[in-house]
Amino acid sequence: MLLSVIKYFKGYVYVRLSGYAPERFLNLCGSRDILIWNLKSIADGYEFCISVAGFKQLRPILKKTRTHIRIIKKYGMPFELYHYRKRKMFAMGMILFAGLLYYLSGFIWNIEVNGNSYLSEEVVLCFLSGEHASFGAKKKNIDCAALEETLRSRYPEVIWTSIKIYGTKMTVDIQENLLPEENYKNDKDNTARDIIASDDGVISDMITRSGTPVVTTGMAVKKGDILVNGSIEILNDDGDTKKYLYRTADADITAKVTYSYHDEIPAEYIKKIPTGDEKITYQIRILEHLFKNPFFSPVEEPYDVISDVSQFHFTDNFYLPVYLVRQTYSGYKNEKNIYTEKEAKQIASRNLKKYIDDLEEKGIQITGKNVIIERTKKKYVVKGTIETLKSIVSYQPTKIIEQSSEERQPTDESD
Repeated sequence: MLLSVIKYFKGYVYVRLSGYAPERFLNLCGSRDILIWNLKSIADGYEFCISVAGFKQLRPILKKTRTHIRIIKKYGMPFELYHYRKRKMFAMGMILFAGLLYYLSGFIWNIEVNGNSYLSEEVVLCFLSGEHASFGAKKKNIDCAALEETLRSRYPEVIWTSIKIYGTKMTVDIQENLLPEENYKNDKDNTARDIIASDDGVISDMITRSGTPVVTTGMAVKKGDILVNGSIEILNDDGDTKKYLYRTADADITAKVTYSYHDEIPAEYIKKIPTGDEKITYQIRILEHLFKNPFFSPVEEPYDVISDVSQFHFTDNFYLPVYLVRQTYSGYKNEKNIYTEKEAKQIASRNLKKYIDDLEEKGIQITGKNVIIERTKKKYVVKGTIETLKSIVSYQPTKIIEQSSEERQPTDESD
């Protein structure tokens, strides 16, 4: 590969050799270290490639061997530059283009986010934009180490990150702590917290490790009710309250929670019937400016448009803010249809499954469901309940109980 590039920049020619002693010609070229490649035998001689510098050394050899040489084709930059020697505007354009590429190489034109699961790519890109290190930012103004530290401190779920810049591309690699976390953070000052119910339900299982339990298994609770108090009452020998200790309550509490489910499916719907009429156009987008094809006319309305955007790049890491936009216009006609009861049940079943899958992704166990579908004049109504088992642990600051000076002082039992 490197040898081919060197040959191109120095220039070479493809020639045809004929005459009295072509084999002696080749031997003399070898003895004088004149490089010849792609040698091919023909009826009256040979054809081969030779560099421009080597070609200039052939005159005495041709005379000695009584052979003749003819140039068939020329290759390389010297011949390209000679061909365009009178085209000054072209040369100026090439210089301007090279200068523009050099200028654009100082900015970020592509960002790749890897390893994220909890944090969406949009959140990471929004963070970079807020730190002035997003698309179109100058590379010299970006401190990758500082960005990594800020990202980890702002999002506690990120336990490791690496931000690197290669060419005009920024790569953000993230490693997250995917273990389930409680919906609270332990304050540095160890502020006491109560456990409260995050949903209405009936307590099915409860294990308390710290704090004072307020409810027991089998009790019905409402959202916001205190389940475990963060204050612990200390009694004296007389059974009176001596003082209170405050801790962050710690417990595993599972409850039977019932979710109400409701869905509506219109009985009548519009179905798109493709007409087969399709047109494709290509457009160029530079930054946010779209240059449309002035000679293109789409298919007759109505139609759907599918856009496929490709960013120009020379290598895997040298991207430019230039995009090729391929748009496909597909015509269709609207046709009114009515769902049959079987079709409506299939749609309702898919919607219910998606709803249940979303609950299970949150760690909620489904224990039962009672859902029915009813047909009205204009729609199908799906309603019912879904029985679940879930953790209802949530937190709030513990209310500090004020004590009088008499209560705070120990009783003097001496005579």
